[in-house]
Amino acid sequence: MIAVVLSLLLLDQPPRAPAATATIRGRVMRTDGHPLPHATVRLTMAFGPIVNETTADEDGVFEFADVRPNQYRLAASKSGYVTLEFGQARASMRGEVVAVKDGETRERVDFVLPRHAAIAGRIGDENGDPVEGASVSVQQIRFANGRRQLAAVPGLNARRTNDLGRYRLFGLQPGDYVVAASVGQVGTDDLPGYATTFFPGTPNPAEAQLVRVGIAEDAFGVDFALTPVKTARIMGTTLTSTGEPFQGGIRMRASRRSATAGADVGAITRADGTFEFPNVPAGEYVLEGSKNNELGWQVVSVNGTDLEGVVVQTMPGSDISGRVTFEGAATPNRRRLELAAIPADSDFAGRGAAQADIHDDFTFHIGPVLGPRRLRLARAPAGWMLKAIRLDGQDVTDAVMAFGRPNQSLRDVEIVLTDVVTHLSGRVADSRGAPAADCTVIVFPVDEDRRYDGSRFFATVRPAQGGAIDLAGLPEGTYFVSAVDRLPEGSGISEDAWQDPELLERAARKAVRVTLQQGQTVSVTLRR
Repeated sequence: MIAVVLSLLLLDQPPRAPAATATIRGRVMRTDGHPLPHATVRLTMAFGPIVNETTADEDGVFEFADVRPNQYRLAASKSGYVTLEFGQARASMRGEVVAVKDGETRERVDFVLPRHAAIAGRIGDENGDPVEGASVSVQQIRFANGRRQLAAVPGLNARRTNDLGRYRLFGLQPGDYVVAASVGQVGTDDLPGYATTFFPGTPNPAEAQLVRVGIAEDAFGVDFALTPVKTARIMGTTLTSTGEPFQGGIRMRASRRSATAGADVGAITRADGTFEFPNVPAGEYVLEGSKNNELGWQVVSVNGTDLEGVVVQTMPGSDISGRVTFEGAATPNRRRLELAAIPADSDFAGRGAAQADIHDDFTFHIGPVLGPRRLRLARAPAGWMLKAIRLDGQDVTDAVMAFGRPNQSLRDVEIVLTDVVTHLSGRVADSRGAPAADCTVIVFPVDEDRRYDGSRFFATVRPAQGGAIDLAGLPEGTYFVSAVDRLPEGSGISEDAWQDPELLERAARKAVRVTLQQGQTVSVTLRR
């Protein structure tokens, strides 16, 4: 009897993982052939998370012992040097996958890390004379929050030009950069009449020329002149929702309606609540004021004439409350639900998505909420998907609603979930027909009106090791499905960089087109 029970217990046990008997060794070197001591080396599953991390010794040697048989990627990094994956030849490429078998020792997994790149040049005026004290910075174009914009490069501060107008920006990873020079901004020398100028010498960031630096490459001679243009000052006051002036908390950015990329700019502020933005070139701008949990916006148009008396008044926010209901056999786990009010206009995005507090009885509350937004089911329990969002019996599933004031609050919102779920399944293969897992599958709607920021019609999935994919819960509709080698990097605060219209246009050319209906399963085969 004891033997029978023991046998049953053994049958119930999960299969054992392969023994950790493999070893991976290598060395980290500098480009001059000398070892690079104390570099950090990370071991990551080829299709999963980081497994282990170690530090190279004084001779640059590292070792990962007791590694389970599998496929891995390795990356080496050190301050002042470019981070590289093993086998990575170019910045735009992935490294090689390292496969190890049971008991195998993999040698010569070596790295050669180049120093960071730099961009250097000279800033002059329209007469060719050097400009001393100009602030020079690098930014990168990122698609985030539904718009293409300039984003600061983390860890890289602006540099001032010397008496010869020269600058050097160092510590750059390989990539494409926008170089900008400014005077008269907060914390710089004031030379009225000069707008922020982008290489090769334009005040319009949309006309900026990208400066590319590769691995171990420096870009010299990035010289340009500040552009004399008719600029203006924007002057005004920041007020709370109760009409009290406050200092600080005011930013300016180019409106998405101006069709130009631009970084946020701070203002000169005073204790009486007044502010000033100097040297502003012509264009459409959004001024955003913030105080505690309150936000407010003002859109202004600049055409060379000073703007005075601009008032930016914050709003306390609105509240959204309601209930989640289910059409199905059983009620799912509340903790598997995530609901949010997401910004519908990047000009008024504020602090991003406002998350719902969902209670045990499936009632919920979101607040304070500010700006135009859509309600979005951010995560559904397994086997469930969104059917509809209703307000007073009306379908508002994808509707944009205005929030900010107490009288714009919503009550009795109903979020309806169903267990009749769509499935998009299939596999990804390479040109030889072999399974391809080292890629990302993107899904996006054929209807461009559904490609708004935060759209529920967008999805991504990483194939399993055999190239299989399975996406559940996509809304009914017609989609493009495409396999891409890697997604573009985001700004660090956004995961929607791949939704750039230019990228989607390219992906659509080789995509498979599918139509999903409620409860339907559709299978696709994709080629990398």
